Amino acid sequence: MAKNRHKAANRKWWLLPVCNRLHWYLYAFNLDKRDLLVLNSMYDHPFDELRKLVDEYVGKLIEDMLTIVIPSFDHKGIGFPSQYAQVPKQPNNDDCGIYVIKFMEEWNEDSNLIAYTNKELVKIRKTLVLDIALSNYNTIRGLLLQKAFTVSKRRNNPNRGKKKEVPSPFTAPSTNEITKKAEKRNVKEKEK
Repeated sequence: MAKNRHKAANRKWWLLPVCNRLHWYLYAFNLDKRDLLVLNSMYDHPFDELRKLVDEYVGKLIEDMLTIVIPSFDHKGIGFPSQYAQVPKQPNNDDCGIYVIKFMEEWNEDSNLIAYTNKELVKIRKTLVLDIALSNYNTIRGLLLQKAFTVSKRRNNPNRGKKKEVPSPFTAPSTNEITKKAEKRNVKEKEK
């Protein structure tokens, strides 16, 4: 426990992702400056009373966390006021979670965060699916890989008159197909 406290106390930023009413956003707390920033890809201010209450609660929660991590911290019980950081806005209503992930990967005070297009967001989503599917922490990773590389399960693509020579007329099943098959097998194994 003491080791974790030491690690937390020596971080420059604490990042807290939050989902409220199906919308993801990120709180970024700077330990040196004691600043609490809200990184929100849809809003640049608290748009209603509930959001203001959540912002205040997170400020108090961080103050409580600081007293655990840094025992000498002077706990006043009023929390830290939050400020909304100027961050890129998402181009749709669906990718707040993707933006939170990218904010967590790229955030620091001096960086210019990227405003993604819908096309770029589709690529990022696909990459994240593969990262999750192929993660060493994924309990069905081996099954997914086995299904992806099973030649007998591949489908034959029809000749589309391409001039370029391709190494094989076969393609691996889509990520969606692999995931569905793996889930079915996982359910069958649990039923046994």
